[in-house]
Amino acid sequence: MIAACFSPSDIESLVRIAGTLADSPAAADLSRSYRDLAARARAVLLAEATGRPAPAVSALLAPRPREEVWMLRIWNRHEDSTSPYATEATALAELADYVRGNWDNLYGTDGVPEQPPADNAEAVDCYYGPGRGDRPDEGYDLFAEEITGPRRSRVVPLDFAFPDAAEAAALNRATVFHPADEDGPSCTEVAGVFTFTYLDAEDGAVQVSVHLDSANPERIVRPDGTVPLRVVVEDTVVLDDSQMAAPHPTVLEALLASSNSAQRDAICEAAVAAGLMWRCPTCRWPNPRAATCCEGPGGCRVPQPSTSGPQEISLVPDSVLALEGPR
Repeated sequence: MIAACFSPSDIESLVRIAGTLADSPAAADLSRSYRDLAARARAVLLAEATGRPAPAVSALLAPRPREEVWMLRIWNRHEDSTSPYATEATALAELADYVRGNWDNLYGTDGVPEQPPADNAEAVDCYYGPGRGDRPDEGYDLFAEEITGPRRSRVVPLDFAFPDAAEAAALNRATVFHPADEDGPSCTEVAGVFTFTYLDAEDGAVQVSVHLDSANPERIVRPDGTVPLRVVVEDTVVLDDSQMAAPHPTVLEALLASSNSAQRDAICEAAVAAGLMWRCPTCRWPNPRAATCCEGPGGCRVPQPSTSGPQEISLVPDSVLALEGPR
């Protein structure tokens, strides 16, 4: 959409210009729909001037703040790898597991205990700390990086209603095919949603990509800025975020989604203590209670530890179940 080329303040100014020129001779050359739109803008300006502004029908959603990811680089004579982690504590736990697995490298060194310390930071400091300069080909870097990417504001309707059958049929008939060119593969466009289907020779797969950034904000963008989307492959629904099927996020999910890294650590610790999450014994990644194996970024896939007896019952009180909410 052309509106994507302008900032919210630019659009505000353009609306005011249209309202000011609504009664000018130049407006006579506009189409009827554009003249009606200019007249609506003029009515809003007049109402604003008299102190009776018209009720808002849309809202401006600011872009979400950028998130932080912790990068852990470990190198030795045989490998040099870098992996991302959601928190510094998770990355440190992974590094501590690495040094514990290579503790034999310190065998015979004065002042080094036979077994690595249980504390992650202490184990890392002992392994890489002062006096280890005889191993210059081994080390690590742990640093934070900001996740970058396009961030844009979006205007969404407050009275959202998905198109009815007649309007949906009209929008479907207006689907546009964009042929491939030097900038990219071919795609189809319906209501501002672009769908690319092409052969990816490098990965040996049929690639399907759906781009929602330019979705029609007056038709299919919900007030939270999302687009109801359902993906079906050979009669199997692989994703369903439609109005009827989208699950309600739990309180825990909402808290984690809106928290920063420090808050996320505290929330995860509380969730683990309450039995809503379980921590992987190998990489210490906090997993949702329903996960049968570790879902951490390291790919360890350690099965969920089994619990039984009174301890398991105490971890799942009625208040916890109520906290999760309906799915």
